[in-house]
Amino acid sequence: MTSFFTELQRRNVHRAALFYAGAAWLLVQIATQVFPFFDIPNATVRIIVIAVVIGFPFAMLFSWFYEWTPQGIKLESEIDRSESVTRQTGKTMDRWIIAVLALAVVLLLTDRLTPSKAPAGLADKSIAVLPFENLSAEPANAFFANGIQDEILTGLARIGDLKVISRTSTQRYSSRPGNIAEIAKELAVAHILEGSVQKSANRIRVNVQLIDAATDNHLWAETYDRELDDVFAVQSEVAQKIAASLKAKLTPAERVALTTSPTGNPAAYALYMKARASSGQMSRQEIDQKIAVYRQAVALDPDFALAWAELSRYASLAVWGGYGDGQLALESQMALDRATALAPELPQVAKARAVFLYYGSRDYAGALAVLEPVKKALPGDFDVWLLSGLLERRLGLWQQAVADFERARLLAPNDDFVIFTVAATQALIGHYEATLALLAETRLGLDADVPSALWIRPQCLWVLGRLDDAERTLAQMPAGLPAVQSLQGLQALYRRDYPEAIEQFRKAVASKADLDWDLSFSSYIPARIDWQLRLAMSEQLAGATEQARADYEQLKALATTALAAEHKSANPEAAWRFVLAMALAGLGESDTAVEQAQQAIATLADANDALEGPGWQYYLAVTYAMTGNAAKAVPILDHLLHRPSSLLTVELLKLDPIWDPLRQDARFRSLLAEGSATRPAVAAP
Repeated sequence: MTSFFTELQRRNVHRAALFYAGAAWLLVQIATQVFPFFDIPNATVRIIVIAVVIGFPFAMLFSWFYEWTPQGIKLESEIDRSESVTRQTGKTMDRWIIAVLALAVVLLLTDRLTPSKAPAGLADKSIAVLPFENLSAEPANAFFANGIQDEILTGLARIGDLKVISRTSTQRYSSRPGNIAEIAKELAVAHILEGSVQKSANRIRVNVQLIDAATDNHLWAETYDRELDDVFAVQSEVAQKIAASLKAKLTPAERVALTTSPTGNPAAYALYMKARASSGQMSRQEIDQKIAVYRQAVALDPDFALAWAELSRYASLAVWGGYGDGQLALESQMALDRATALAPELPQVAKARAVFLYYGSRDYAGALAVLEPVKKALPGDFDVWLLSGLLERRLGLWQQAVADFERARLLAPNDDFVIFTVAATQALIGHYEATLALLAETRLGLDADVPSALWIRPQCLWVLGRLDDAERTLAQMPAGLPAVQSLQGLQALYRRDYPEAIEQFRKAVASKADLDWDLSFSSYIPARIDWQLRLAMSEQLAGATEQARADYEQLKALATTALAAEHKSANPEAAWRFVLAMALAGLGESDTAVEQAQQAIATLADANDALEGPGWQYYLAVTYAMTGNAAKAVPILDHLLHRPSSLLTVELLKLDPIWDPLRQDARFRSLLAEGSATRPAVAAP
């Protein structure tokens, strides 16, 4: 063995190995740094690395038989091994080795010592695009300002090297605010883009300026005065200019996406912008309007893949909401098929497929699998991360859901729905104190801006048994709001103040408020139906038997009428069946009530989904409790106490009079004695 290593040294194989290693590392570094500037695919770098690794043993084998000498490359048998020649050859090789290694060290030090602000590097490559000022004289052209802002954001969101704040978080600011630094701090970005849009006849003028928020310096400003046909080119140029100014590295795919126009029809593109520029609220009216405009866009350009994808996406949402008919479900499938046939590689098409699988087919696992590559293709699209989290909740992947919701919140820090979703999810997995701490940072749940979020603060306090804190929280909410009145009714009910509960619930029901919220039948039917159920229960507890009976009869009639109509979704049907079941139970028709509740569970195709499944089981337990069937109710309650998403604790079982029919049952008393005040929380991600 000693002679072998001696021979390696004599043949200068060790020097060849050092030279090869230094040269290979240098080659890989050059390829990594230089190739992206020439749009050479990353696969080429991988090929070079593989070739370098594979080439090493061959290089060593070559150096065993051949050697570089001052006279050129010679066979080992031809080399003069006299001491002077060997020394000269060794010195020459050493010089080359030292030169290569020195160059490698210089390159390494240059890379390491070049001023960078990592880990703040991401912050340096962060931007918020404020609402563009509309300078158009005609009100009908106002959407162009929002549309162009949204399309610039969409382009930037595709660049993985940038952090881009969503439009939902910037639309609350004015177009030219005086507090740039303050806004940037709120949004955690280093740069702000301001702009204005003026459309007149067939021309459009777009003025943009990029601002360094820390110094208030204008990094660049540009005015684009173009024909309307060139509006996409303007948006593309602005996005590329921003990326260049922030020194963001664009992959070849990102560069192609920024420069490829989605349609050659300017009128169709204007309609597409109009639909995207409208409010982000998911009301029925909003979704109907978007569907109508996307239909117009694809009518003008049947090859407009992005418009087909958006049409499919919103049609799926309408079907899920229960107000889309069977024809709309078919249209959603048809639009998705058309988009896929036109542009199967577009991430927006994959996103539409995920939405279709989620809301159209309830294939949560399939939708999540489709969405995974979309996260990489659209890393700055907060909606993708939000959708991913919603799917993960359905599958019981709570830790992953919280992580994805937090990623969405990073991109949409001021979006009330995102904040609410993060907070509600924390509550659903038993992190009540974390939920309250998050909400303490905002006004969310304390004003009328987001009425659907009002319930979350008091609910967290109720499940902890903190009635006094809940009282103080309710006092901070806007008086006279039907949602707040219903919450005050629940507070009074938990305090066993039935006259006050009746008064508050009666006012809430009389308002005829059209509010859907998660606390009431998972928002599938109006919340006022749930409030009327609680009103009837309060009247019954207070001894107002005739009034309670009248309310139960009215609920029975409403549910019967709703169930007689053709249902487009299983979930609204199940909700109405549970309303009917509880109304029947209140009227003393126990057997029929239980039949309806069991039929409601059977109606649900996804009754076991991790998010809504516990809610349906809760209503089943309520029905059993109202009919005095402790043998059926208690096992369900025991199960819910140990399952995420139920929002049920022993403390709440103690407070809520809805469980009074069970209180003399030994199994129920044992449940209260053995249980803990809060469910075991899901571990934080």
